[in-house]
Amino acid sequence: MNLKDLLQKLIKPEEHSLKVKSMRAAFWSLFGKFGSFFLRFLSSIILTRILFPEAFGIMATASIILTLIQLFSDTGIRTAIIQNQRGSEPEFLNAAWIIAILRGLFLACFVLLIASPLAGFYEQPELKTIMMIMAVSLFIEGFENPAISLLVKNFRTEKQVIFEITTHLLTIITTIILALTYRSVYALAFGSVSLVIFRLIGSYIIQPYSPRLRWDKKAGAELFHFGKFIFINTMITWTAMNIDILLIGKLLNMEMLGLYQLGINLGGIIAMISVQVVAQAYLPAVSSVAGDLPRVIRIYERTLALLLAAAVPAAMALVLFSHEIIRLIYDPRYQMSYIVVAWFTLGGMFRIISQISGTTFIARGKPAYETLSMTAGLILVVVLLPTGIRYGGLQGAAISMTAAFILVGIIECALLMRIYHFPFKIVARPWLQVLLTGGSMAALFSLLRPVLTSEHLYSIPFMFIIFILGIGISAGIYILMEGRNPFRDVSLDNDEPS
Repeated sequence: MNLKDLLQKLIKPEEHSLKVKSMRAAFWSLFGKFGSFFLRFLSSIILTRILFPEAFGIMATASIILTLIQLFSDTGIRTAIIQNQRGSEPEFLNAAWIIAILRGLFLACFVLLIASPLAGFYEQPELKTIMMIMAVSLFIEGFENPAISLLVKNFRTEKQVIFEITTHLLTIITTIILALTYRSVYALAFGSVSLVIFRLIGSYIIQPYSPRLRWDKKAGAELFHFGKFIFINTMITWTAMNIDILLIGKLLNMEMLGLYQLGINLGGIIAMISVQVVAQAYLPAVSSVAGDLPRVIRIYERTLALLLAAAVPAAMALVLFSHEIIRLIYDPRYQMSYIVVAWFTLGGMFRIISQISGTTFIARGKPAYETLSMTAGLILVVVLLPTGIRYGGLQGAAISMTAAFILVGIIECALLMRIYHFPFKIVARPWLQVLLTGGSMAALFSLLRPVLTSEHLYSIPFMFIIFILGIGISAGIYILMEGRNPFRDVSLDNDEPS
């Protein structure tokens, strides 16, 4: 097959094998995430020049609390639509829509009740008004078209990408206009509400399904049964991954939290893009062959190898040049955030392994095992984070979270071997791939740094050299581990599932 034929299969939404559909979904997911990242990155540069660090700290606190409340009541509707064989039936979608509306109404009322106590706890009067503004978004969000999840289920990722990029672009434009007008944290709050409004409208345009207020008992029972496990898993996972935001705002200050949040946004981008690929391609692919363990293992191995081959060179370049990148892009008030960027990017490489492993349990209908590993992760964060903040401040917090990412990944891989009898070489290979590629790039950096570092050019040419060399190293290690043709068992021309 020539390159033109391959591109045709990846771009056109025709029926292909499971392998090609998964690759196509991954291709569009990467395209969409890079597009969204570019828009948010550009927005961040503009907004940080208009607003002050404390504004981002206050908004980060409000957003995390709001997300925490949402996830503590997560019904797993979107995941259930993707995972369940009945997910595309009108009865199933209608039941999901009714649950979402009732949940949104309850959450909006709850946020209004706790807004004042939270503002008192953090000693930030603005937090009360911000929470009240953002409570509106919870109610609006419940009316979003539930059929939007069918885009992922049916591997129509190109429509999902158009939807995401368009709504983000409109939101960014709105937020910048508000920031220029009001120059306060309230611009960020109203901008957040605008995103929900744009998503609501767009969901009915891009997916022409009209849900009805009709309750189906069987569909509702299936949603609640699956949702109770997703609820527990989501609650624990989110708490483990985000409790740092809540603690830093209290144990340090809002300025440090603003710097920390900026570092997370940039340092977590590579892992976030990879997680999106998991959601758009890996989850539906494994869900469709969940009963065939050998095929699940093959998809697991190939997905991780390909993701890491692409992600590690970019991640290591960001780790090694985080100081120069922040110095070039942001003004001096935000320089300390490079510490968080470096550590979160480093941990993000291992988080990719963790995400793929955890999603395997969910795709096979066993989210309890993912919950078990994330419970261990939450315990680790609760123990490590306060100690890290106490002795290392901002850097200590970042190191603690990185250590938690790594340990959770180890636990999930151990569970794959224990529960599903994954071969040790399959679960160990991704870790070796990260260490070999990352270690080689770090060694090259140390050798070339005395010669290529330039104070006047912010070492950016040096960064591109290391990145290009890293791609070569990563490609070589990928071929060494997977062979020259890692998909050789079934041709892309074959229309049979693979």
